[in-house]
Amino acid sequence: MKNYSSPRNDGGIIFGFVILIIGVLLLLKKVGIFIPSWVLTWPMILIAIGLFTLIKHEFKSLFGGFMLFLGSYFLLRNEFGFSLALDRYIFPIALIVLGVYLITKKKKEQDLIRDIQAKWQVNQKKSTLGASNEEVVEDPSDPKTDSGTGAKSSFGNMSGASFSDTLNIDAILSGVNKRILTKNLKGGKLTAAFGGIDLDLTQADIQGPVTIQVDVIFGGMKLVVPPHWDVRSEVSNIAAGIDDKRVYRDSMIDPEKVLILKGTVLFGGLEIKSY
Repeated sequence: MKNYSSPRNDGGIIFGFVILIIGVLLLLKKVGIFIPSWVLTWPMILIAIGLFTLIKHEFKSLFGGFMLFLGSYFLLRNEFGFSLALDRYIFPIALIVLGVYLITKKKKEQDLIRDIQAKWQVNQKKSTLGASNEEVVEDPSDPKTDSGTGAKSSFGNMSGASFSDTLNIDAILSGVNKRILTKNLKGGKLTAAFGGIDLDLTQADIQGPVTIQVDVIFGGMKLVVPPHWDVRSEVSNIAAGIDDKRVYRDSMIDPEKVLILKGTVLFGGLEIKSY
């Protein structure tokens, strides 16, 4: 019997510590223990998001660094009267940082798609199945590719499509739309903080039990799964909603296709659907 290991849950652990600290601070305040007023202010939310993002991405996140700087600046200005007279520059700087972040993120995604697409093409050619039963995804960078074929145009127009076997999706103050096409999904991590994730798994497949870590804070997440998957939710919800809208038919469930959802939903929503 095969052993299936869960993906690393670093993001979930960090997220759990953030929630734990917030809960402890609120409890201490309720029982009358002195807590500095600045600890529970909105700049601290920005600082928490920045630290969460930086730690999760091994301190290589431009967005996390900017959120940490922004939260620290407003905290020092509002609570301690320390100001660098940067108020009028904050908005333009934010736009510049956001632009750089989106450009670099998009370039990385395009490079990843090209790499995955090339590997997909090689695997398809090596397949022992008949060519008539296989659909080869062509490399858009290949000048010999016929621009009139549906394969190239449909893949190029699939905004957010991914062949990656492991999910690692963050939606922080943003929205993410993804369609997963891999036939060997191994699990992964989904994080939505003040944002939303719409994940379509209807064209994906799993080879045995897999685990997806789901963390939602002040956001929303929708998962669309194949109707024959056995989805088991172990997600904790705090002041949040988890809505399972799947049409359940016992005869359709494949006991080998088990998707386990773990994580936390705080002041947000998680919706699970199938067609």
